[in-house]
Amino acid sequence: VRASSVPVTLKMRLGWDFDCLNAPELAVRAEQLGVSMITVHGRTRNQFYKGRADWAAIRSVTQAVAIPVIANGDGASISDVNAMLEASGADGVMIGRGAYGRPWWPGVLANQLDPGCGIEEPGIDQQGAIVFEHYELIIKHYGERSGVRIARKHVGWALERWRDKGLFDQAETTKWRARLLKLDNAGEVRSGLNELRSQICSAAERMVAA
Repeated sequence: VRASSVPVTLKMRLGWDFDCLNAPELAVRAEQLGVSMITVHGRTRNQFYKGRADWAAIRSVTQAVAIPVIANGDGASISDVNAMLEASGADGVMIGRGAYGRPWWPGVLANQLDPGCGIEEPGIDQQGAIVFEHYELIIKHYGERSGVRIARKHVGWALERWRDKGLFDQAETTKWRARLLKLDNAGEVRSGLNELRSQICSAAERMVAA
């Protein structure tokens, strides 16, 4: 920590398993070493992502140290995040899987917690534009060869989000996954994403009119 010219933060879980919930002890040691902030995921390492995150258990860490503690795990909605903050006593939240397929979610959440701080929930057309922009940024950063492959999971998550909104059914989702997630040419994926954007906008309009 002393060798770093920037603040050092730490992310950890509650412990290895339910017999070794040593997060408070590790947090105290980290604070003593000069760590500036700690994020705690509300599951043990052995749980992976099974079950629900135990937000109340994070409170043992917030009570053990004076540095900021950030809660993490299952922050998929504003009600989840409010409950997480209340149960954990944390200073903030970290969003992980909750942003899969919707990279705008942290900004929307920030705006709901502190109006004016973030962004409003984007409409379907804007969501399509954001997913397209995200794709372009991945290609630019990693290059086409690696970027096309890395972007597949993000496109897949977006498809699942739109399916869950009722914009298309599972059969249509499977069709789009088969089409977009197997291509190696970025231009062909771009064309597909533009077509997909048009389809979800039309579906959203039909849902509003129904």
